[in-house]
Amino acid sequence: MRVQDEQFGMIVDYEDIRQNIHKVYDYIYPEYNLLAATRVATEYAEDDPSISITVGASALAYSILIAAEEYELAAQLKDKIFTLGWTEEHCGSDLLSIRTQATPMSDNPNERNFHIKGSKWLINCSFHADYHLILAKTDPNQDGPRSLSFFLVPQSSCKNWERLETHVLRGMVLTKFDIDGPGVQVGKLGHGLSIIQRMALPSKYQCTSMGVRMLHGSIPAAVEWLGEKRIFGSNPLQFSNVFRQMYDITLKGALYDFMFFRAAALNENGFLQFHGTTLKSFLLLRINEVLSKNWLTVGSKGFVAQSVIGRDAIDSFVLPVFDGHYTINTLMTAKHADRYLGAELHMDMEEQLHRLSQNLYEERPGSEIEANPKEVRKPPFFSYAGYLNQFGVPLPIDWEELIQKCREITDEIEVLGLGSEPEYRYKTGELIHWLESLQAACELWKLTHENNYLNTIVIQYNGVVNHVNTIISEGSLSAEFMLPARQVPISGDTSDPVAFLKRLLNVRAMVRQMPAMSAGD
Repeated sequence: MRVQDEQFGMIVDYEDIRQNIHKVYDYIYPEYNLLAATRVATEYAEDDPSISITVGASALAYSILIAAEEYELAAQLKDKIFTLGWTEEHCGSDLLSIRTQATPMSDNPNERNFHIKGSKWLINCSFHADYHLILAKTDPNQDGPRSLSFFLVPQSSCKNWERLETHVLRGMVLTKFDIDGPGVQVGKLGHGLSIIQRMALPSKYQCTSMGVRMLHGSIPAAVEWLGEKRIFGSNPLQFSNVFRQMYDITLKGALYDFMFFRAAALNENGFLQFHGTTLKSFLLLRINEVLSKNWLTVGSKGFVAQSVIGRDAIDSFVLPVFDGHYTINTLMTAKHADRYLGAELHMDMEEQLHRLSQNLYEERPGSEIEANPKEVRKPPFFSYAGYLNQFGVPLPIDWEELIQKCREITDEIEVLGLGSEPEYRYKTGELIHWLESLQAACELWKLTHENNYLNTIVIQYNGVVNHVNTIISEGSLSAEFMLPARQVPISGDTSDPVAFLKRLLNVRAMVRQMPAMSAGD
């Protein structure tokens, strides 16, 4: 699904996308089905990241129409490619500093037709799009949250495209361009930022889904290659050092897959933003790390152009950026730290695992696109230690002591006057993300009864330990350093390492093989 373009070289086939993108839009409107939309997009793209992200970019822009409650337009324009025109070269993602201006065509206070003038930068699909959802100001002197509005701008109002060559995803066409022509108001004037927030709440899950698909393409490819290749008379997977590296990579890949679908299963009741920001920042960074290690373990095979191993490792660098800015999302999580660490609500383990067993990997319509940002700012956190104490994890981890240690760290940060510093806000947000991943690892082990996933718990616990110790070291805190935990012996028959590792990666199959849990089991 790539074509040779006279102007841009080998690029994604935008005309084919235009003919098929309604299949993705159909899962956005009239019913919103987050997982189905992402699955259809990646299946259409045949796991080509350039195509997936191109389709995803248009779908995100189309979602602006839903978030702005422009349902008639959404129904009419399902055969069109859209761009989301918000970033500008001089300010990047600082949207309140944009300069693009919208001037009403008449003095009518209800006028919805505007002249749009300005420029946008690093915009996907823009040269080939039919419409652009442009963020602009009606008053250039305003810079508050009510200064931004959205406008639907036809391609004919845009000009002076300049392609921006990139190091990754070279099949896409990203450009900067000028706008100087008519556009139609989308949503209410001054509500541009709230529309973005409404669209962005579920969109956090979209790029993460691409990262998870990369895991399921690259890790099995690496395992299979290392099981076929002959070196010194044997397969590399028969060497204990190579097998151990791939075992570690596989456990992480399994957990990251589980964390994504867990977030989708538990994003109701105020948790939509919390799980979304964890995916957008923490999980995408971890996926990038494990794909890079996967490539390093495989070696030269990953450098071959047709290998997904190297391609995905390189392309995964763009996901935290294209899906939003991981720093901002981690800072958002830091705001929850006190409530997360101090929560006292009781969560019944059996009820939570029942909820997961019923909803994991299930594509169901939801109301994520309709969520009010104000209603997801205070998710009902529950007692972390109280919850995990119910799991009976056979490891020497004291959950009460762990939470007490984390509170000791955050308290000392405040006492030292560092709590408002971006560095320590980021570190605090990252700490919460590590703790949430550790909780997910415990749920993964308990749901599947797979003893090798005990080492996933150990890996995430040691991640918490390393992060806490880094905070103590770099901040010269008085708290004592934490000690890491030991992994348990590898469990099961490893005589066929390829089958062994691929089974561990396939969490979906493990979950579906387990008897359906019911609350009270």
